[in-house]
Amino acid sequence: MSSVDHNYEEKRNFIRMFVDAKVTITDPETGQVFQGDSKNLSGDGVMFITDQKFNENQMLSVDIRSEQSKLAPLTAKFEVKRVIDLGEGKYEIAGTINSVS
Repeated sequence: MSSVDHNYEEKRNFIRMFVDAKVTITDPETGQVFQGDSKNLSGDGVMFITDQKFNENQMLSVDIRSEQSKLAPLTAKFEVKRVIDLGEGKYEIAGTINSVS
């Protein structure tokens, strides 16, 4: 066991990767498009910061594109699971990726 393990068991199905990339968020019901900044990504979820407040259980389409050309873009159907008001008109949005296209 390495000194980092400390008998910790990861409770998630996938490890979170910290990602600094632009996110385009589309509300499929209205067609409105919003911008955000991704903070982390896992095999089944994503978290981003945006100035638009969304509702829990709301379905969205997210498009994540890194400025590093070696990372492929990700377009996915996304269900909002958590919304945190960060103040100053910013919201932390976290949720589940339902499908990738």
